[in-house]
Amino acid sequence: MFSLEDKRQFIVENLNDLGAWLELDLSRHVRSVENHSGLRESFERAVAPVDFFKTKHWDNLLWLAGLYRTCLYAIARELAPEHTVETGVLHGISSAFVLQGLIDGGNQGTLHSIDYPSTFEDGPVNEDGYTDTLPPNLTSGWIIDESLRSCWSLKQGPSSDLLPQVLGVHDQIDWFIHDSDHSYANMAQEFEQAWPAIRSGGILLADNIDTNTAFFDFCRRVDKVPYVLPADPDHLKPLDAGIRVGLIVK
Repeated sequence: MFSLEDKRQFIVENLNDLGAWLELDLSRHVRSVENHSGLRESFERAVAPVDFFKTKHWDNLLWLAGLYRTCLYAIARELAPEHTVETGVLHGISSAFVLQGLIDGGNQGTLHSIDYPSTFEDGPVNEDGYTDTLPPNLTSGWIIDESLRSCWSLKQGPSSDLLPQVLGVHDQIDWFIHDSDHSYANMAQEFEQAWPAIRSGGILLADNIDTNTAFFDFCRRVDKVPYVLPADPDHLKPLDAGIRVGLIVK
């Protein structure tokens, strides 16, 4: 059985290595996530009235955060980005970790999110085979607590339409996060659009890079060696469960 201590050690070791690569002290925030009662309680409060989620409770937030969301929180705190652009929101769990990291870091940054919502009523819009949808009558980011929304901006629609608009508002952005439709065409398009807007020293981060070769093809095109993070192991997946997240620095 993959224990909480195993998970903690896995996250710390990977954030130590990534932090050394980014020259950011990331692993020190693992305990902050683990002990973040306010964020955990806000999630449990949000899901309580939602039939599909209402039995969800987390004795320790690391079970929900895993390596990916702990990484998002830690980068938000350490990088202190003024402008972060994210594609893909759905329920808003990962977005909430970014927002909490921004607020806990005490900076005045904003998370600009774009989501093409897969609603319960209309079904999934993803072309990558992902079939999860929002719960009935709820909108993108419904799980994000009101206390986090002061530094959050959301636009709904295809990233092909909205990403150029969002990027065009700012001279440069500090951090781009891809977590929307993981089809090759969409990933390649988002990387091409976002890269010119990222400041020197800024980060492009992509989730689910194992879906296709779009991330690695883009890295070769811009002559950047990526850093990759593994998928979280658990009682069903082994430690060598494969890669999940990729990052490059401008």
